[in-house]
Amino acid sequence: MKRKRKKIMKKRTRNRLILLIGVILVLLLAFFMIRGIVTGISSLFTSDIQSVEGHEELQSGGLTDEEISEIVSLSNYHSERAARYAAWDVKDAKERVMQVNCDMDLEPYSNTIIQEDDTDVTMLINKFYALPEGYVPADLVPLDKYACVQGEDFSCQDVEQIELRKEVYDAYIEFCDAASKENINIRAIAGYRSYDYQAGLWNYNASVYGEAYADEYYARPGQSEHNSGLCVDITFNGYNYNEIENYDGYEWILNNAHKYGFILRYPKDKVDVTRYGYESWHFRYVGKEAAKVIYDNDWTLEEYHGAK
Repeated sequence: MKRKRKKIMKKRTRNRLILLIGVILVLLLAFFMIRGIVTGISSLFTSDIQSVEGHEELQSGGLTDEEISEIVSLSNYHSERAARYAAWDVKDAKERVMQVNCDMDLEPYSNTIIQEDDTDVTMLINKFYALPEGYVPADLVPLDKYACVQGEDFSCQDVEQIELRKEVYDAYIEFCDAASKENINIRAIAGYRSYDYQAGLWNYNASVYGEAYADEYYARPGQSEHNSGLCVDITFNGYNYNEIENYDGYEWILNNAHKYGFILRYPKDKVDVTRYGYESWHFRYVGKEAAKVIYDNDWTLEEYHGAK
């Protein structure tokens, strides 16, 4: 009886051992299969990443494949800027790409692109994008309403008549009409400036206050939005233009300008992006569609283009 019991015990032990070995073999097989699949996927992933334009420049800049994957997957990634993305030391991939796309990695005036086509009202005109020398918009219209008066309004532009491009003129009149219903009487103190006018303005301020000051508050000739006829400096209700943010009515202007195609061009909290000092009075026309996108995202015009 004891022998029979021992036999049964041995048989059970052997069966358990066989089962255990079987389970181990199955687990090992599964492990190697999964590792093979993962390795294959990883290999494909690495191969795909390496085939992306700009990979070499990004890798040479010390970025890992994971970091590269994040960057190249963004819709606003531009392979021709790969070396600049790699050199710009910002951890977040979205911020890195956006900031480089906004030329935040470049020194002002270090690389100037001439804007030959003025049909796009969202075109950039800044320290990296310039209008052709001697440029004059073909569709300038003199402001016959909502313009400052020489000798009466503070800092009124010293020209016979303030001018804006026709599309901007129409939008500006609509904007001012709406504001007047809120008892906000907007007046333009500056619009289009010629290349020579801007040159004189910049040269004067550079000679009196230094080039650094002039570059912060006055664009160089050809790189001023005023040269485009697409922007307007404003005041309202007789206030000094550089104090308007302190008065009732300015909040309405900020929250409604985009409905008429205008944006505050140089916000206080975006100086590092625009590379200009805060200007509460400077409004740029970009069209209603672009203005809404910029307003909704709290962007500058640089960021609007940088997101593309």
